[in-house]
Amino acid sequence: MLTLEQICDAAGGTLLSGRPDQSITSFHFDTRQLTRDSLFVALTSGERDGHQFLQEAKIQGAIAALISNPDYQTEEIELAYILVDNTEKAFAKIAHYYRNQLHIPVIAVTGSNGKTTTKDMIAHVLGSKKNVFKTYKNYNNHLGVPLSILQINQDHELAVIEMGMNHPGEIDFLASIGKPDISVITNVTDAHIEYLGSRENIAKAKGELLPHTSSNGFAILNGDNPYVHSVSHLNPGQTYFYRLNEEADIYATDIATTDAGTSFTVNIGEESFTCSIPMFGLHNVSNLLPAIFIANHFGYNHKEITQALTNLSISPMRFELVQHNGDAVIINDAYNASPTSMKSSIQTFAEILSSYKRILVLGDMFELGERSIAFHQEVGSYINQLAERFEWLVTVGENSQYISSEAHIPSRHFTSKSDATNFLANYMDGGHAFLFKGSRGMKLEELVNHLLNR
Repeated sequence: MLTLEQICDAAGGTLLSGRPDQSITSFHFDTRQLTRDSLFVALTSGERDGHQFLQEAKIQGAIAALISNPDYQTEEIELAYILVDNTEKAFAKIAHYYRNQLHIPVIAVTGSNGKTTTKDMIAHVLGSKKNVFKTYKNYNNHLGVPLSILQINQDHELAVIEMGMNHPGEIDFLASIGKPDISVITNVTDAHIEYLGSRENIAKAKGELLPHTSSNGFAILNGDNPYVHSVSHLNPGQTYFYRLNEEADIYATDIATTDAGTSFTVNIGEESFTCSIPMFGLHNVSNLLPAIFIANHFGYNHKEITQALTNLSISPMRFELVQHNGDAVIINDAYNASPTSMKSSIQTFAEILSSYKRILVLGDMFELGERSIAFHQEVGSYINQLAERFEWLVTVGENSQYISSEAHIPSRHFTSKSDATNFLANYMDGGHAFLFKGSRGMKLEELVNHLLNR
């Protein structure tokens, strides 16, 4: 993959021990993920200094280590040592160097909501014919993106890299490493508004992806989101838009939802064809359109695309159907939440499973700043528009009480998951369906697991 000499040159480091021509096959900063002939990156920015794990790295298969403290070089731990000023920055430099050696298309995905789902969908459709690398889970930050780039190997034909942020400049940094040929921005909503102040600022931060997109490539952007549209001029190459029920470069019409999933018509250029997916929600149709557009760009025909969609699956806890076997139905959408995504999930839940009595289980939404209470109240007011669709609203946490106080349907608020579990257990029967939605820090999946394992 890379030799120690190449790694030293890329990182601006000094090889303290080891052969310059020795090859490294993989990189990681977590000793549990190390494999044979790997390099361990001793990060110092976490709770514990990575230099303390050099012995464990050796045991797990590492043959080299990237260090910033020469005092940790020792003959007792027989490794090749590369000394740098800052291991985190050096790690990014190595990934940047490696990206320049790759000769495959790289697709970058960002957005306030739906980026992991969109990444999964693109990788799934393209993966029906090609060997596609995709970001592992949601490793999309300043460490995860370099790690992902360095996991791409010579057998991969395409790569799909997710990029996340909550502060200005972060996407700019990640995109400078990833150097995408194709860029996707799913939307701009109120997620992370605590740190960025306004949707306009969030759009600017997401738009940092576009100037790094190859002028020979293209961007495919959500044309239904005006904030995404507002930064489209930053793309140096061709720009395309996707929409729902409105004409665009690719758009979906005739969208219909059943208890089994969603069907719709895809319109691209002069052609139209029908698709079905085993997933719910307008947002998932929107998330899928970039995947179809990109597949069409790479020459996939309509039959190949529709066939790939029949077994479409995405990362867990994204409107995931957990249980549906004659018992209660649980929709686990607990990976994360913002006011926009929460309202979208509530609307989708209200439109499906009509033979069940529906129960909303909503947790706190984080990173909303000084308007947090108002945003929670806004969700409560939104529920009132669909009040007849729900039997109960159950809120868990702190600020989620303002959802309950604003919603005019039967509701209960709990500050502990155990108390909420005891209440919800009374409705775990074949006549009820649950939606669980909250920010990542709420970990509402724990509540789901408690109910399923009682």
